[in-house]
Amino acid sequence: MRTRVLGALVVVALWAVAAAGQDSGSVEWLLKDLGLRPLSGEPPPFTLPGLDGQPHSLESLKGRVAFLYFWATWCPHCSRQLPTAIEKLHRELGPQGLTVWAIDIAEPQARVAGWVESRGLTLPVLLDTDGTVTRAYRITGTPTVVLVGRDGQWRGRGVGVRDWDTEGRPLLAALLAPRP
Repeated sequence: MRTRVLGALVVVALWAVAAAGQDSGSVEWLLKDLGLRPLSGEPPPFTLPGLDGQPHSLESLKGRVAFLYFWATWCPHCSRQLPTAIEKLHRELGPQGLTVWAIDIAEPQARVAGWVESRGLTLPVLLDTDGTVTRAYRITGTPTVVLVGRDGQWRGRGVGVRDWDTEGRPLLAALLAPRP
């Protein structure tokens, strides 16, 4: 019990520090703390069709933080996390400047559309039907999260499930914090 309380206090303290608008060094620390690899430079540009029938381009997100969630319907971790934690990020942090895109990896549109509809997702789902973006971003497993800052530059990436409800919030708060 004592360990849980202490852990919760540490998470709250980290979130408060991140929300105070710390420098990029603390963002790097928060990335590493969450098990994400810090990245720098410009990610490959892309435009992908969404299930909504509209094209979605990475360039259109400048000024927003991009949370790119590479997934597949057959991935058991994605099936648990996407309709819950990732959808929650979209709904709660979208108004603060976070754009969450679920990028499906090389599956037929009908399969993806049925899966998304059955789970009531509202976040934009993009289709990388031929795997071009997946290869350009060197995605090797699902789920993979790629973070792009408001300036359109890489921030980090990681393969596997993360606790975005609590442990990931300080990082997202730091990325969303206004810069002086």
